[in-house]
Amino acid sequence: DLPAAAKILTSKWGMKKRSEGTFRARLNARGYEQVDGVHYNSHNILAPVTNDVTIRIVLVLMLMANWCGELLDIKGAFLHGDFEDGKNVFMEVPEGFEKHYDPMYYVLLLLQTIYGLKQSAMAFWRQLLKAFKDMKFRRSKADPCLYFAWHKKRGLTLWVSWIDDCLVVGTKKSVKKAKKKLVDRFDCDVVGNMDEYVGCKLERNHEERWIKITQPVLIQSYNDEFDLGKEKATSTPAEPGQVLMPCKEADSLSPAEQSTYRKGTGKLLHMMRWSRPKILNPVRELSRFMKVASKAHMQALLRLLKYCVSTENRGLLLRPTRVWDGRTDFEFLVGGKSDAAYATDVSNRRSITGYLVFLEEAPVATKSGQQASVTLSTAESELASGTQCAQEMLYVM
Repeated sequence: DLPAAAKILTSKWGMKKRSEGTFRARLNARGYEQVDGVHYNSHNILAPVTNDVTIRIVLVLMLMANWCGELLDIKGAFLHGDFEDGKNVFMEVPEGFEKHYDPMYYVLLLLQTIYGLKQSAMAFWRQLLKAFKDMKFRRSKADPCLYFAWHKKRGLTLWVSWIDDCLVVGTKKSVKKAKKKLVDRFDCDVVGNMDEYVGCKLERNHEERWIKITQPVLIQSYNDEFDLGKEKATSTPAEPGQVLMPCKEADSLSPAEQSTYRKGTGKLLHMMRWSRPKILNPVRELSRFMKVASKAHMQALLRLLKYCVSTENRGLLLRPTRVWDGRTDFEFLVGGKSDAAYATDVSNRRSITGYLVFLEEAPVATKSGQQASVTLSTAESELASGTQCAQEMLYVM
């Protein structure tokens, strides 16, 4: 009954040995073989994830109200999605199933999404939305992956989704009840307390109400994967006043060295976003030369990596100054600090914006980035930076 000229996908097994010694096999469709308009619609495949600002805001609220937070991992998340728009996806009989179906005469019609398909992430997110709606949770207008519900006795309960990782925050009673509802709907691995989240280690002090975010595994990879030398690390992440300049092709790194440069910069981009805002500016400088870098750029990269290793115990500290009893009329304090470096890039004369946004004196949003347009004075560049900071403050609010 196969339609004429139907495109048939192939598949590949993914085998993995878990850290605890168990084995996992996962069948993945080769999604790159899919045809736009036949198997999926290109405008309907991207699923959102929450952002770092939302996560830090939720952590601050958790500290202020002395709530608890627990993590759940939905097993086989991409197997829960349904196909939309009447799309039929056919797949050849997977390796190992020949004894059940003769590949000469049979193909498979997928009834639900599987890993590897382009629309799987979006299809699962739609199922997650249905689940939270049935659980009487509303979706935030500011972040599509933040869900909340108010209860007269239990107060506010929050869910944050990062693909298949779900964080629930609230009172112990509300967390227990919300967690049970999701476990009843999906097969979940209940991870428990927030000791680790999105690749970060979270250390919490309940008495003093603070959380420290570090990334020790990433720090260790700097030592393992890069030759940092035996010289003593510097006391600053970059040379003061240094502005890295583009290099000529003749002075560029070899392909192997350029690959190492990209890997190191990519790791630092992740670290600056989650646990080390102090390195925002030097990492921004390094990221401008991912295509062509020079020896000077590599030296700046190794200096920054060594600095991070020498200060491995440092991280982002969230310590709000006030407590919250859960009242709906409570007025939260949102503040910000901004600065600008005027015309630092001599090639395009653009200035640099830097800002910090605080919720109850805890830093929840940071940025160091080149401004989108050329400003004509220090005052104008400062105004542009302050405006961007105010916009971020409105988002936090």
